[in-house]
Amino acid sequence: MPALDASILDLISPRAGLSDLPFELLDVIFRPLCPTLPRGPYLPLPWRQNIGAILRELRPFANLRLVCSSFNDAIVPIFFQEAFILISPFTCPEQLTQFFRSGAAYIKSVIIFGHTEGRRPRTQWPSTAIKKALGQGLGLLTRLQNLECHGEHGAFADPFWFQSFTPTLALTVTSLSITPSYQLQSGVYQSISSLGGSLTHLAIIDWVGRVKEEIDDFPMTLHLPNLTHLALQHGNPPRYGLQKLFASIKDAQGRTPLRSLSILDLRTNYDVDVITNILTTDDLGAQLSALRLRLSLTKTPKAAEFPKIVLQACPNLKEFSYATRPVDRGIFSYLPPTLEKLEVTALPASHIHASTSVTPEAIAAFLRGQNRRALRAVSVRSLSSNPGMTVDPLLTAVCEEVGAQMSDGGNGSAMIVL
Repeated sequence: MPALDASILDLISPRAGLSDLPFELLDVIFRPLCPTLPRGPYLPLPWRQNIGAILRELRPFANLRLVCSSFNDAIVPIFFQEAFILISPFTCPEQLTQFFRSGAAYIKSVIIFGHTEGRRPRTQWPSTAIKKALGQGLGLLTRLQNLECHGEHGAFADPFWFQSFTPTLALTVTSLSITPSYQLQSGVYQSISSLGGSLTHLAIIDWVGRVKEEIDDFPMTLHLPNLTHLALQHGNPPRYGLQKLFASIKDAQGRTPLRSLSILDLRTNYDVDVITNILTTDDLGAQLSALRLRLSLTKTPKAAEFPKIVLQACPNLKEFSYATRPVDRGIFSYLPPTLEKLEVTALPASHIHASTSVTPEAIAAFLRGQNRRALRAVSVRSLSSNPGMTVDPLLTAVCEEVGAQMSDGGNGSAMIVL
């Protein structure tokens, strides 16, 4: 039999294709293609995000699994890793249950968006069937680490919901982000208490206290011994609730494990004493390595001293964001020597309070000085009503002068890397 030419063998032999790649390589290829909910330095309001757009992007990604079995094996775990669930009057409990069963082996993060106010159905909402399906489905997830619940979704509807359906969450969930609607606050508090031993990250959005503060829903058993990151955004938390929350963040030795604290956009014009007391009680501020404050304070002598008081209470910060107005330009004198990343709000030079506030000129003087120490990055958020404003030329010039790299963040904002 005549020998076959090598080129002929090459033609008739099957060629290796994308589907022949090892699972690990397919995972590296497909994982960056999966749409995810945008995350930023500040927590988003998820129910106001364009979730519909993300779901539309997920569909073609999921359809890639139909190409071949190798694609299916690689894509299914990625697709289910973070689950988006929209609860509406049209949600079918059976479909919800089937979804959880299909992804139970892969789901590590669940983000639930409930029916929002303004479109509330006339019938009881959410229905008992939805609450049960949601609870039973979450109870199947043995790998769940992150849980986010927003709107009127039925999760944590009462103190018995957690114990009835999802006691296993206390073994796996380390991060919880929740919007406690007024009607569900008692159940939410009890559920946070049930998860308390495992939580390292907690975000409470739109926390609104009762009209009468003497009505106390906060559980006496709340204990958060491992909580390292806490964020409070929007809403009007009651002072008694804040006090109990921070008092519950203690480890076995009675010390706070908290290392990162964000207090953002609370609706009430909080007296600076409230936050000062939080930072100074049990030496909390000294334990923090990251602090983010975004408040609106009335321009008073006490407000002008606020940055100084805060930074004196937090001498070991590595990250400090003070997107609070007004910002006294004396803030640069109080920065701790450990600080590596700073974010401030700058007023334009034409502002009525420019002479006493942080402006591009004040930032330039700071960058030229010797007080930067360990600082590696400065983020400047411009407080300007002009949406097309460019970065102040003074900042551009001083960056060239000190050898720093600057990127334009839009609307006059900039990131400066030293």
